[in-house]
Amino acid sequence: MSEQLISLLERVTAAQEAQATAMQTIAHRLDLLIQAMAENEPEDPDAQPLRYMDGTPCR
Repeated sequence: MSEQLISLLERVTAAQEAQATAMQTIAHRLDLLIQAMAENEPEDPDAQPLRYMDGTPCR
């Protein structure tokens, strides 16, 4: 293979690895967000929420 093709393949591989790492980070953070949201859910799904989405208490 030519040197240019090898260089291009190496750059593509590095970019794919970086993208995979970023996607793993996003998935982990989404998992943490889902867990945090699940802890704050009222037991009764029909109950009035205790807080607005911005975190301020409902009155």
